[in-house]
Amino acid sequence: MPLPDPWNRDSLVWRIPLAGGAAESDDNPGVDPPEAWVRALAAVALDLRCLRYGREVNVGRLVWDLAVDSEYFVSIGWQGARGVGGFSRGEGLTVDASFGEAAVWVADTVQSELAGYDFVQWPSRGRHLLLPRLLATNPAWVDPHGGRR
Repeated sequence: MPLPDPWNRDSLVWRIPLAGGAAESDDNPGVDPPEAWVRALAAVALDLRCLRYGREVNVGRLVWDLAVDSEYFVSIGWQGARGVGGFSRGEGLTVDASFGEAAVWVADTVQSELAGYDFVQWPSRGRHLLLPRLLATNPAWVDPHGGRR
């Protein structure tokens, strides 16, 4: 079953700068975005400054798009800027996901998106990409060759 279109009229959509700042919305004034998801986006944005190798990708001016549709499914993305293409993706997580679940999903989504750019490895320690995992209830980057956090 295909997921609903996250950017349709029945969605609440917020724009949140990756560099930090308040969420903005033209369509849903007075409705705050889900806190766990805002924290997850902020955590991944902070991690984007670390352990990125390869071609320079300037993510500082990007703005997150966070959408919650009428069935409470969440989608994220960003609009393209300065050599970074835009994307949007929703994979079945709902607004009530925990911070840890949201952070791991956001990290995996962004890692997959950046893998589409020539020679971008994020996050990486040497030859291996670290993988986002949920350990107990906390998100963490894990080396797949040895399991080290």
